[in-house]
Amino acid sequence: MSSDILTQLQTCYDQLLIQFFSTVSYNVRRHPLIAPAPVASDPYTNPTKDVLIENGRHQYVRYKLNAEDAEGMDLRPQEPEVFDKAQEDLAEDLVMKAQQIEYLIKRLPGLGQGEEEQNAEIRRLVEEVKIMERRRKEKRKEMRKCLEQLDHVVLGMSKSIDVPESDGSTDESQRSTAP
Repeated sequence: MSSDILTQLQTCYDQLLIQFFSTVSYNVRRHPLIAPAPVASDPYTNPTKDVLIENGRHQYVRYKLNAEDAEGMDLRPQEPEVFDKAQEDLAEDLVMKAQQIEYLIKRLPGLGQGEEEQNAEIRRLVEEVKIMERRRKEKRKEMRKCLEQLDHVVLGMSKSIDVPESDGSTDESQRSTAP
């Protein structure tokens, strides 16, 4: 059972890594183009008067891309509301996967036991295996005795029944009746 849990755990970790990669890729490719925070020494980062801070962040700025720019660019920005909703969904998915991993970890055998308890469990299991091995050997001996008895019965029956010996050849009458 624990190997099954370990397999599920490995699968969940693989899925979590894929979700992390997908989330980062989504954020890189789909983030809205928002004006950067102004840097006093850089005139290119100072937003124009119509780009004001709204709800603690810069307003969404629509940049017009030329057809040539769009071909070489993997960036496909989304509206801020759509992007924010997608980020919430991605974060919820990551949290759910982390909870699933936590649940599987809690189901692993031996968790919550101290070293002494685990050693005692191992000793108990070793004794159980020894008992089962003794039983197996006893049953094996019993099986051999039964086989010997069966051999004696079969040999006794074969001696009590008069079976004519044949020389391996068949005569014509036996061939014609044979199917």
